[in-house]
Amino acid sequence: MGVTGMIGVVSFHDGWNVGELLGYALPVLRHRGGDDVWIAVFNRVDGLITRQSNENNDAPGGEAGLLCLTTNTEARGMVRCGDVHVAYCLEGLVIRPLDVCRLINNEAGPLQYTSLIALTSNGELIAHRPIAGLRNLVLGAYGFDLAMISNESSAIGALGGEVRTFIRPGSTVKINRLNLTIRNYLGSSRGRLCALEFIYLSRPDSEIDGHSVYEFRRALARLLAKRLADRVGDIDAVVGMPETGIIYGLKVAEALKRPFEYALISIERRRSALRKDILDRLASVHLKLSPVVSAIRAKRILLVDDSLLTGLSIKEASQVLRHRAGASEVHVAVASPRIVRPCPYGVDMPPSNQLLANTFNDKSAQGVLEVDSLTWSTLEDLYVAASEVGIDRDGLCTYCFGGDGDGLDL
Repeated sequence: MGVTGMIGVVSFHDGWNVGELLGYALPVLRHRGGDDVWIAVFNRVDGLITRQSNENNDAPGGEAGLLCLTTNTEARGMVRCGDVHVAYCLEGLVIRPLDVCRLINNEAGPLQYTSLIALTSNGELIAHRPIAGLRNLVLGAYGFDLAMISNESSAIGALGGEVRTFIRPGSTVKINRLNLTIRNYLGSSRGRLCALEFIYLSRPDSEIDGHSVYEFRRALARLLAKRLADRVGDIDAVVGMPETGIIYGLKVAEALKRPFEYALISIERRRSALRKDILDRLASVHLKLSPVVSAIRAKRILLVDDSLLTGLSIKEASQVLRHRAGASEVHVAVASPRIVRPCPYGVDMPPSNQLLANTFNDKSAQGVLEVDSLTWSTLEDLYVAASEVGIDRDGLCTYCFGGDGDGLDL
């Protein structure tokens, strides 16, 4: 299982170096937590080339390419499927290379919980969105020169492209220099959208099936502020947890009419919630928290974050605010509902017994986190925020919050 950033590009005309172009998408997809950066490029001289990559943009040249950033190296690879080699990148549940081939060769129906972008040794780009939906898959273009497919619409924009369509669940897209086809297995079926994509995983400048991630977060922050309305007198300033808590903190401060202080500075942007090893997570938290002492000292601080799993990040932040920066009180507000069970659909999470909300009541959790109060959004808040951006409650997967899962009868 893992969270993956992926984009594939095909050029329809000579003169484009797709390998170099993919490098510009790398920082846009980095937020999805990928330490493993892998690239595949096709050109008519060398065929299909794969290699590890980095920000130095050392990709080989070619007319079609695939960039994959993943938290799990099993989520990408190369496999021979009949007469062609296939480089592939997966998001969601990891499937066997044999199952990748079956999909590529039209020998199997749609996948249930796995998104895929693949590049073949004959220069064809293939993408598949699973029948459950859950995460995004977007088809875009740069004029009549380039076709692009990614799981983040903002990556399309970063390459100068425009989103043309959001690929439906259960659909497979195939693109080469001469043709583009979309096969939909389920007609009008739409699946469900992962609530965590809106709350945490996706970039705020992305859209998921046409729904704005930013507007969703703004709506959720406004609802969270309502839950804090009777605590305004306890707050001198609002601070957002770097980086994904900043938007929530800004909007909560705006609603509560309290100053927002950009007072926790990120040194290195690493998604600590996606780190698997506990020591690695602690190191990641330390690296991203540097306080602005003058903005915090002797103040009652409301710390706002997007979500809370084990509580390690919030606990460290509360200690930094109180002991290193001199805050007199630290109150915490969490934009997501309580996460009470791990995701079975491909998002890495700690086991149930390490989830704070599944282990402690709020009073005990306050003691563990060393905070003066703890406020959460509710599942109903989540549904209301979704409704404000055009998603009904049956269109949202809230399994990890104790709500409904994918809801498919298969």
